[in-house]
Amino acid sequence: MEYRKLGKTEVSAIGLGTLRAFDVSSDEDIAVRSQIVDNCIVERVNLIDCASAYGAAERVVGVTTKGRRDSFHLASKVRCEGKEAGEAQIAQSFELFQTDYIELYQIHNMIDWETHLPTLETLKDEGRIGMIGVTAMVHEAYPVIVDLMKSGRIDTVQIPYNVIERGCEAEILPVAEELGVGILVMEPLKKGRYVKELKSEPDLAPLADLGVETWGQALLAWVLSDSRVSSAIPATSRPERIHENAKAGSIGPLTPELRDHVRRETERCL
Repeated sequence: MEYRKLGKTEVSAIGLGTLRAFDVSSDEDIAVRSQIVDNCIVERVNLIDCASAYGAAERVVGVTTKGRRDSFHLASKVRCEGKEAGEAQIAQSFELFQTDYIELYQIHNMIDWETHLPTLETLKDEGRIGMIGVTAMVHEAYPVIVDLMKSGRIDTVQIPYNVIERGCEAEILPVAEELGVGILVMEPLKKGRYVKELKSEPDLAPLADLGVETWGQALLAWVLSDSRVSSAIPATSRPERIHENAKAGSIGPLTPELRDHVRRETERCL
């Protein structure tokens, strides 16, 4: 597993997202998520991204990482309006994670960021969180994010980036590289769509010498070939998928020609 800089922290190039996948409640389902965390340790995946808006996910992350908290950097997000509501959500993250320290706390989709950012800055000054980040789903938020990066008030940005959705390449990534801001990539597989919804079989042959065995690995390798990316964080509810995804974190950068091949094949097969 390759490790990359996220602020002053080293994170695995492949992390674990938890949207929907960790919003479970039964003992059986939680046991499966514990297996996922087991496999993360085996594969040296050390970043788990969560959010207060992900239903039961924070609680499940807290349960499944208990006793092995030192193996992971945890990230969560506040998503609400108002100072008191934000403080309550953030406090609940600590409680549900069963920890007194969270490595990265983010403002979800930039919602009421002007209210929540001072709260997070106070927590960072107090040593309760390590880094402050923002996330955004839409390009309309990018100009404000660029201004925030230039202000020095945020350490990370989480945005969608994949073989089809590339708006961040011109607006966000150059500034992040210049300023040393970490980049977390959500939806590297477009919630699995670019694997599950293909109408024909993509050609893996040109990637075989690199050890790429699945199209999911090809797509993740495409994202990680951009050195400005700190970590890609696909979500999964299947323990075996951790092994598959993690392999993409050790393939190394694709050549420009191979990146073009992955893009063309994805477009052809969708």
